[in-house]
Amino acid sequence: METAKTKLSAVAEELSELDKRFKDPGSDLAVVERGYARKLVHAISSENKVLECEALKSLGDLFLHKAKMKKHKKENFNKACVLYTELSRYYTSEEEKQVIQRRVRYAEKCTKLVHNETYAHTKAEGSANITLAVAATLQEVRVKVKAKEQATLTEGYTRAYVKAIVERNKRLQVESLKSLGDLYLEKGRTGKDEAVFTRAAGLYRAALDRCEDSDGRETLEHRIKYAERVKEKQLKHARLRTKRKAGDGSGSKSSQASRQAVRDVISQGTYRDHLQEGCKAMQTGDLNTAERHFATALKSVHVKGADADTGQQNAKEAEPLYKLSDVYLKRGIQSKDGGDFTKAAALWNAALVRTSKVDRNKKQANVEITKSFMKRVLHSNQTVDKGESEKHKLLLKKTRHHVQTEMKRIEQEVDPYSLDEDDPRLREVEKRRAEEIRKLFHTIVHQRRMFISGLVDGCMEVMGPPPCKYAMMGLGSLATGLVTPYSDLEFAILIEEETESNVEYFRNLTHYLHLKVINLGETILPAMAIKSLNDFQSKDPTNNWFYDSVTPRGFAFDGAMPHACKTPFGRGKQSGLIQTPSNMAKLLTDDLTLYLKKGYHLASILGNVCLITGEQDLVDVYTTLLSQQRQDTDGLISMLVAHITLNENAAMFKLQPLDTRLLDVKKQMYRFATLAVSCWALHRNIQPTTIWETIEKMHKNGVISSENAHHLMVLVSISAELRLRTYMNNRGQVENLSVLSSTSANAEIGEQLKKVFHFSNAKQLLRYYYTERPLKVFVSQLVNSLSSEPLALFSKSPIIQAEVYTNLCAFEKAKNCLNEALENVQSERGEGNAHPKTAIMILNMLGGVCDSLGDYREAVSYHGQVLQMLRRIHGEDTAHRDIATALGSLGDTWRKLADYRKAMDYFEQSLQMRRSIYGDTAHPDISESLSSLGNTLMSLGEYKKAVNYHEKARQMNQSIYGEDTAHHRIAITLDALAFACWNLGNHRKATSYHEQSLRIKQSIYGKDTAHLDIAGTLNNMAVVWRDVGDYKRAESCFEQSLRIQQIVYGERTAHPSIAGVLCNLGSVQRRLCDNTKAISYLDQALQMQRRIHGEKTAHPDIATSLANLGGVWSDLGDYRKSIEYREQALQMDQSTYGRDTPHPDIATSLGALGNAWGELGNHERAINYLEQSLQMKLKTYGENTPHPDIADTLDSLGVEWSDCGDHRKALSYHEQSLQMKRDIYGKPHTDIAASLNNLGNAWSDLGDHKMAVDFYEQSLEMRRSIFGKDTAHCDTANSLKNLGIELMDMGDPRNALSLLQQSLEMEQSIYGKDAAHPDIAKTLDGLGAVWNNLGDHRKAVSYHEQSLQMRWDVYGKCNAHPDLAASFRNLCVTWRDIGDLGKAMMYFEQAREMQRSVFGKNTAHHHVADTLNDLGAAWRDLIG
Repeated sequence: METAKTKLSAVAEELSELDKRFKDPGSDLAVVERGYARKLVHAISSENKVLECEALKSLGDLFLHKAKMKKHKKENFNKACVLYTELSRYYTSEEEKQVIQRRVRYAEKCTKLVHNETYAHTKAEGSANITLAVAATLQEVRVKVKAKEQATLTEGYTRAYVKAIVERNKRLQVESLKSLGDLYLEKGRTGKDEAVFTRAAGLYRAALDRCEDSDGRETLEHRIKYAERVKEKQLKHARLRTKRKAGDGSGSKSSQASRQAVRDVISQGTYRDHLQEGCKAMQTGDLNTAERHFATALKSVHVKGADADTGQQNAKEAEPLYKLSDVYLKRGIQSKDGGDFTKAAALWNAALVRTSKVDRNKKQANVEITKSFMKRVLHSNQTVDKGESEKHKLLLKKTRHHVQTEMKRIEQEVDPYSLDEDDPRLREVEKRRAEEIRKLFHTIVHQRRMFISGLVDGCMEVMGPPPCKYAMMGLGSLATGLVTPYSDLEFAILIEEETESNVEYFRNLTHYLHLKVINLGETILPAMAIKSLNDFQSKDPTNNWFYDSVTPRGFAFDGAMPHACKTPFGRGKQSGLIQTPSNMAKLLTDDLTLYLKKGYHLASILGNVCLITGEQDLVDVYTTLLSQQRQDTDGLISMLVAHITLNENAAMFKLQPLDTRLLDVKKQMYRFATLAVSCWALHRNIQPTTIWETIEKMHKNGVISSENAHHLMVLVSISAELRLRTYMNNRGQVENLSVLSSTSANAEIGEQLKKVFHFSNAKQLLRYYYTERPLKVFVSQLVNSLSSEPLALFSKSPIIQAEVYTNLCAFEKAKNCLNEALENVQSERGEGNAHPKTAIMILNMLGGVCDSLGDYREAVSYHGQVLQMLRRIHGEDTAHRDIATALGSLGDTWRKLADYRKAMDYFEQSLQMRRSIYGDTAHPDISESLSSLGNTLMSLGEYKKAVNYHEKARQMNQSIYGEDTAHHRIAITLDALAFACWNLGNHRKATSYHEQSLRIKQSIYGKDTAHLDIAGTLNNMAVVWRDVGDYKRAESCFEQSLRIQQIVYGERTAHPSIAGVLCNLGSVQRRLCDNTKAISYLDQALQMQRRIHGEKTAHPDIATSLANLGGVWSDLGDYRKSIEYREQALQMDQSTYGRDTPHPDIATSLGALGNAWGELGNHERAINYLEQSLQMKLKTYGENTPHPDIADTLDSLGVEWSDCGDHRKALSYHEQSLQMKRDIYGKPHTDIAASLNNLGNAWSDLGDHKMAVDFYEQSLEMRRSIFGKDTAHCDTANSLKNLGIELMDMGDPRNALSLLQQSLEMEQSIYGKDAAHPDIAKTLDGLGAVWNNLGDHRKAVSYHEQSLQMRWDVYGKCNAHPDLAASFRNLCVTWRDIGDLGKAMMYFEQAREMQRSVFGKNTAHHHVADTLNDLGAAWRDLIG
């Protein structure tokens, strides 16, 4: 008792300084909180329980104090209570428990709040991926320290630990303590302080005490031992140093080696240096030093991941790999250990696959490895067959080809998926397909056995006959009957008598067999556990660094990685799998729980075996012993194995929504099916054999009906077939399967970012999920229940069908299925009494599918119904996650309908509700709301605000998922930021964000996968490229996007997104002045939209296409046709939104009509439409709201008033537009540059050339700052041209000539030197005018004629266009100046005739007036 009081007294003294600060009203509570947290960690590390309890109490008191101060009252109150209840870890007596209760009651009394025991089961604890959330938290600590937002890692991890306590996040507690332990361990290594190692061990022990995960416990136990071992080593070194100081001056070899190690670490050197140093060490026989240098050289050029697979990279990696092979060969010669020779062979093969040309000496090296192995390990001098490996490879190739042929035959001859689902033959054909797949796998198993038997026989020919009876037993997929031609070899060896010589023979046999398998060239290096490359035992992740993406992964020994090693080597001599039947059986009963906890699963691995080669009798004895064990324990072993397996794979058995991401066919389909059947069988005390036989046994023993046996057989056969097809397609163990089609018809596998098998047989996928869904529900309940067989392992539910069709992007089919599902639930209980949860799920899915189909009105209806139902269930004023989601869905759809104010209202409600639910925590739902508000603000033209929201969303997503994580939410935020930057005129930043987004999406879905998210980013990138004037790159991106969407939806499918991309392609062709192509694309889009929405249906998309077509006809000079299309667009918009409803689309159509009437010369009508457009935009966005659309209309009005001759009014409108754009963007922007250019035009029309030049120069300077001074862009070229023409009017033709020449060169580089384009034609006309002004009339005629010819090429000789009339007029003036009045009159007549054709015979138009003025001058010259 006295001791306890003494300890408490010491603790009180230790905390006294902090307690004083806490009681001081002026103290910084954050500093006090950090101090108590440090004391808490110090207590844990020194294993001072009294200090730990007092620190917890003090932290609790501090948070309670904050709550009483009304600072985040509820949150701080709950934190205090959780910290108090954490004391129950040490307070076990009734008296101590009452102390905790009194503290909690006191806290409740002070705050008038009630402690909720379930508080703080955090997002990490409740999320689908706890590990990811914990990793994100700790990554955030590291980022903050790096950014100097936090002092030290120790402080950051300490705060993370306190956060973990108050949130009751056990995983975060463990990882925080482990991270703190790692820091102290590192300090101990560098500082030589033995006490620090004790603290590290204390922190690891505390983490171990809180750890519930078996693998995690094993890791921590290893860390504790390691810390203690390093501490002991430091103490020894300290003692040695003391002895030397006492007078022993002779340095030991160990100290010399230690100094050498330090030198090696300090001197990293270069790739070539390390190779040279390694070679020197080889010459002296210092193999350890040689290996270290060669491994460092390899590491210096090694790149992990997709970028590693390049020729140059491979060649650099090859040389150190060859050298490392030499090291292990020499080591094997010295050690006579077969494992060194197999490592040498694996390294040689890894080098070989990275080498394009192999010289004779290097080819011989592999033979030398085998020869040395035979001599040193097997004591044999037999000649090595140099062609043996090639013969074995050829055999493998033949078996794989046979499998490929059989798969094609089965698909053609037995295809249940070609039949209708109600076809009476379907079940029989399904059964035949499953039987054919079973036979195929039986053949593969047989081929595998024969192949391995042949290899073993070859080994024994050299080694001599076995010293006793033996049996090589196949494990894993070989035993379950699901082995593929690319599967690993997993096996054990039974021997009749377990003598040292017998075991040695079979270990050598295994090494020899391994050598032969390695020489097939399909063993990846990490499988060899070469410590200098992949040290799996080290807890330092930097020691496990080599990633082999180059060596094909196929037929190989099961790897030596943790939880693998399913070969006779096991995890070393102590757990080797070369034993007698009785000892092998005993292995399972000796501490069965330990094996299971370690994750090694010997009980399940060795419970199911088959003979590969040897004596069947030994296998029979072994399986009989296993059966006896099960009988003796009354099935307890089987039940235990089943329960542990089910618990460890619980996530696999949970129902997850389907999506279009890459499937891991091994884990998500094949492994699920195998484990489900095996665990179910074990649960009923049936020992699994092959998967097919296990299902038959379950049926025979009455566990399942014949109906369910059939469904299980179909499920297993589909999962096995898809895994087989994926491996065969990818030519190795690459499990990626995509349910979408590939965009690359003939892409080489090595070129892909991820190897992907593209599979899109909807019926086969449907059939799999018809059984997978109900089976998952049943198996997930199996661990807690002895329930009987499920009613049916087949659910042809329209909801499942809808999920799969949505997964395949077949939205129309999904919609039909969902409508059927909704009718079903309504008919079951009556229309008003449908089960709320089911009905809400279906309505939600219908809303999503309608959104995908572009049926936004229908989507609003479904989402609205969901919101009403949820409010009825949870309460009108209740903050609930589902209600917040429904509000967000409605906001999304209203935004698509362009009702941005309504969308903002829904999004703000959703954000407010989510913040009230989650508080200030970074949460994906809050991030989603921020992004949605950002998108809507962009639609409203509030780009700066939008960027702010998107930046917040991005930061939140990166803190949740990790900065370097490829996550679709991060990609979405990047796209949104790119769009905002594009609107603000920062095209470079926009492009950068889009490229980052594209990389993330390609890494998620696969580089060559046809996925709509990838198509969306490509489309967005193209828009940016189009705006910066890179039309060819824009066209390429649009075409890629179109191709993906046509693959997803179908090449001839009418879809809103496809129509949208066709419109975009039309816009690019319009910029390139290929008006024929532009009309073709736009017309395709229009016809498609009419097919989607109905020929006579008013829809915004149709109106947009009509308006775009009007724009092209305007470019072609057919203004009447342009007006016709634009009037149709206006009528449609008014019909869609309401004639008197202010809407951006109606305002845009009014403005477009105004521009068209202005081009036709009817300025009064033009101004009328533009004024209507302006008023509507002011109503839509707000009278005092600066918006780009309003600014554009002001500019259009300025142009019209200038054409009417009221240049002062024109200036006023352009100045208003400029000011508004400056208010919107605040910095250089293409729109501001356009307004400056317009002001230059207006001052020019007023005759003030100096002011005009000033504005043109400002416009030019801004465009150069935006696009780059030396970048060719059409806007920059236009500014050069306008400035040149203005200087000519000011009497400076020389400078004018220079600017126009620059403009011409830039336009030719953009559109092509020989391209016909209106911009080039206009520049040629300008050059003609300058030369005419300089008196070189012949050169002027030449330029004007080139311009005329180009315009004929663009518009056609038989078409009337104002530009052609302008060319005729320019030629008229030039020939007049030459004095050839006849030619001048001829061109004048052509100009007047064309203008009458364009504008109308009786139309008053300023172009007509100018031409008549030129005619008057010509007549004057003729008469005079």
